[in-house]
Amino acid sequence: MRLFSVICVASLLLAGCDGEEPGAGDGDGGDVIVDVDGGAAGDGAVQPASGTAPTGAVAGELPAGAMTTVVVPAGGVGIWRVETVAGEHVAFRLDYPSATTGVIMAVVRWDGAQPVDLGKTDAGAGLRVLAVLDQGGPRTFWVRIEARAGALSGTLKVTRTPFVEGVRCSVDCDRLLQLPLPNDTRVDGYDISGAIYRYQFGRRDLVMFLREAGRRMIAAGQVPFLPEDLSQWDGLTPGTDVGATRHASHQRGKDVDISLYGTDGRAPWRSYCTTRTVSGGRECTPGTRMLFDGYRNARLIGSFFASGRVTMSFLDRELIAALIPGAMMAAQDGVVPMALLPLFSDGTHVQHWPNHDNHVHVRVSETATTPGTMTQPVSVFEAP
Repeated sequence: MRLFSVICVASLLLAGCDGEEPGAGDGDGGDVIVDVDGGAAGDGAVQPASGTAPTGAVAGELPAGAMTTVVVPAGGVGIWRVETVAGEHVAFRLDYPSATTGVIMAVVRWDGAQPVDLGKTDAGAGLRVLAVLDQGGPRTFWVRIEARAGALSGTLKVTRTPFVEGVRCSVDCDRLLQLPLPNDTRVDGYDISGAIYRYQFGRRDLVMFLREAGRRMIAAGQVPFLPEDLSQWDGLTPGTDVGATRHASHQRGKDVDISLYGTDGRAPWRSYCTTRTVSGGRECTPGTRMLFDGYRNARLIGSFFASGRVTMSFLDRELIAALIPGAMMAAQDGVVPMALLPLFSDGTHVQHWPNHDNHVHVRVSETATTPGTMTQPVSVFEAP
């Protein structure tokens, strides 16, 4: 049997590892907190990795129920263990007095050999939210909660929701779910390490389509893209919680902003033109488009169109001018269905709006799903 050694166990349980700096905000990466101490199992044969961690793999772990009272002393750390099954979206929500500061919540995943940090959040007052999903089988996760300022007393809620992957949603499609932390960005195809996690809540169908698009782009040999705002945890526009809304829309989980692909194969948040100030913000100056890859972005946006649920998306007109021929080439190559090609140029499913020189905004329908349809009617226009 393997022996597991914990890095900085004493300080982890009491005050955190020496030298660890406070997180700068949501999306800060976490360090691996447990290492593995050598030794093969049994007679030396390679054993299949298990998604379930041995008891005590993390020192001080406590079992978490559906609702768990959390008490952490000032400067201390608590760790709660959660077991999941395949196809189970698991949401972690920590509620505590808003006057308490310095609270960090992280999620750690057993990778078959050791616990590895997936993500952490330290922003906002009185609330921390993270979510996980593993389709491969049973999996052990831990929720690590730090109280870096004063003592913490709160409630950790664990909500389990069945989740089926795919490009079509037929049941419970409007349920608000947090976009799960990717287990491996190179497999899941999206990276939210720089996003604000409490603004990562979307309708079940939009979360499905995001994850499907990520897998498709990875299968096409592309790098992960970067989703940013969906909606707040309560379905309101991101920024409502701090009195500074970041959008005109993004309510009820129907909208998402996603980074774009450049001709260099990368997909960071960046402008693809020289911008000028206009009413409502900024837009590309005509003739200044640079690095924007119409072909790659047609594949990305086409992944959402394949759901039959997109009512509209927003992009700068200078980028649309490259997206349309890119979509035509992609359709000729068979990587975008020919039936979707008209959606790129109909002026509705991809339309100009200021402030979309560095990302695409995708919106899905809030009406009931109509099987077999490729488009959805737009009843009321809502600015992004």
